[in-house]
Amino acid sequence: MTTTTTPATDQWFYSHQGQQRGPVTLDELRALLAGGQVMWSEMVWSAGMVNWSPANQVAALRPPPSAAAPGNLPPPLPPQAMNYAGPIPRSERYHDVGDDPRMRMLIPVGRSPWAIIAGYLGLLSPLMIFAPFALIVSIIAMRDIKRNRSHGMGRAVFGLIMGGLCTIAAGVMIVAIIADSRSSNPPARGGGTYQGGRK
Repeated sequence: MTTTTTPATDQWFYSHQGQQRGPVTLDELRALLAGGQVMWSEMVWSAGMVNWSPANQVAALRPPPSAAAPGNLPPPLPPQAMNYAGPIPRSERYHDVGDDPRMRMLIPVGRSPWAIIAGYLGLLSPLMIFAPFALIVSIIAMRDIKRNRSHGMGRAVFGLIMGGLCTIAAGVMIVAIIADSRSSNPPARGGGTYQGGRK
């Protein structure tokens, strides 16, 4: 059903996503409707109209029939469904997973490969054999992160700390073992070698 009354004024108001907009001229509102910025299901009002009406029911908003030859243009689009959800918020649009700090905590995305290796070697550092490697790889990882501006500094620092602590602990243990073995087996005094005979 199309409203046949044509408002007497050239100032139009329209609703857009639940808010009143305008005033705009009749030609501006037609352009907004034709361009899709305003849906045909949105409400419009102008002086002379009793109530707000959907744009698709107001005859004055349709382009004048003399604007073009009828065979050259397709008929107007049917009314479109109202977008109740609105535009997708910027925070929910697609983005690179490596830019999301929460995702970087779960999966090693956007990190320096050296930092990932340093983190795992840091976890294995208490086995002592991996501690010096964790220390070396962590230093390489920190240089790589600064050079390439990638992520993973936390893993590199973890590897550095664990590698350093466990390397020091391994060194202390080796020194203690050597000192203990020397104290339990003191060298023979007397200067001579034992020949196996009686004196």
